[in-house]
Parts: sequence; C-alpha cells; structure tokens
Amino acid sequence: MKPYQQTFAILSTFIILLFVSIITVLSSYVVPSTDVQFKIPIIKTDKEKSILCLAPQYMMNAWYDLECISPFCEEFNPEQPKKDTMKYHQFWEPSNETKHNYSNKKLVVMVDTMNEITMTKRPIWASYLFHRSFDDNRILLQDDTLIQDVKSFPIYIANLSDTKTATVEIQDGSLMMIVEAQDEHKTWKPIEYWSHSWCGNSYYSLELPPQYFAFARGVKCSGDFFTTCRLKVFNGADSLLSNEFKMNISTKQFNQPVLDRER
Repeated sequence: MKPYQQTFAILSTFIILLFVSIITVLSSYVVPSTDVQFKIPIIKTDKEKSILCLAPQYMMNAWYDLECISPFCEEFNPEQPKKDTMKYHQFWEPSNETKHNYSNKKLVVMVDTMNEITMTKRPIWASYLFHRSFDDNRILLQDDTLIQDVKSFPIYIANLSDTKTATVEIQDGSLMMIVEAQDEHKTWKPIEYWSHSWCGNSYYSLELPPQYFAFARGVKCSGDFFTTCRLKVFNGADSLLSNEFKMNISTKQFNQPVLDRER
C-alpha cells in the first residue's frame, strides 16, 4: 500500500470512530426536566413536642387525616389556620373536555425523615363501622381507641407538575395509605391495614393544583426491631410509594389482629 493510501485509511477510520462516538453521546443525552422539584419545607410550630411513641403489639388500623393543602413553600406551620382551598368531587372523573388539564404522573409521596412533630392520635371510628356486622361482639383494640399526643412524622403528597392538576383519593377525610416495613428477610410487608368503607358517600377525589402538596402526619412507632419503612398510597388504579425511612417497630406488627370473635 502506498504511503498516502495508508494515511488516508487511518484518517478515514479515525473520522468514522469520531462520528460514532458523537452519535452515541448525543443519543444518551437526556433533556433536563423543567418541572419544579419538591423541597420539604422547614417545620415551624409552637406545639409542645411529645415524648411518647406508640409500641403496637399488632398491625394497626391506618388512618391519615388530610389536614390541609398548601403551595410549595420554604417554611410551613401545620398548626396555623389556613384558608380552605380544598376542592372535593364525589364519584368524579374529568370530562372529555377537561381531561387534558389533569394528570397524576407527577405525584410524589415524601416522608420528612428529619423532623418529628406531635400528633394527637384519635379513635379510628372507621374500624368499628367497617369491620363488624350489627349482631357480633367487636373486640376493641386499644390503639384504635387511644386519644393521646404521640410522636409523628410529616407526610407530603406533592404535585410536581407546573401545568397539570392531580387528583388524590380520599375516604372520610383520610388519605388512603399504609406503612410497609422490611422484615428480617428484607421482604416488604404491611404493618398497617386499611378499613375500606361500604358506604359510597365516603369516597371523594381531591384536586391538587400544580406545585401544591397535601399534608398529613404518620404515627411514629417504637419497638425492638429497627428496620426500613415506606408509605404505600392507594390512589385509584395507581399505587404510590414514598421515600424510605428508618423506624423501630415490633415484629408483631406484621400480624393483623383478629377483628371479630364468635359470640
């Protein structure tokens, strides 16, 4: 091969390899999302902190009161009264004309792993209504009847979209979710159960505007088993999972109690 032909072959190979490299880099480039990311706000509250953690000896009945919705913010006081901007719809779905204004694709669930705030644990009346017939003897579970200030973790369901309104399913004023935890084999299992209502009037859809969050509190447990937990939100056909967080629990919380007994 003549010298100029050898040089041409080397140069051609180099150009081809350079071209392939450029194509590979460009094909792997992802355009950054323009959606606003949710930053957990700093909690500001004058409410006295509780020193009590619940130590359940069985799987608890989940209940998460929806306290308010709020636009994304730097600081947040859950005890401060807020203007009621929540819009509910019973048995509602967007019409064909308005469907393009709604999307749940940018919904996220965030547990604040840094802040502990006080929560007033109240009786879960739904447990009595939805898990009994009218002629049986109901076992009363202590944690379902408790009225007590306990430690809790802040929970945010945030709509990251900058244009679309999201919808969140509500039952009797509660967000529909449970805590799951990893057992000793690292398998995810529920440590709470949900009481579904048999009454159709119990169910609503909440409108969550773009860059708004819904706020609730979750009971902080104690026990001799330190593990990884997460929230699972039931939202229509979708299930949303939160970020993971650490918590002490009892392994007995993996076992759902017998809710009814023979007469």
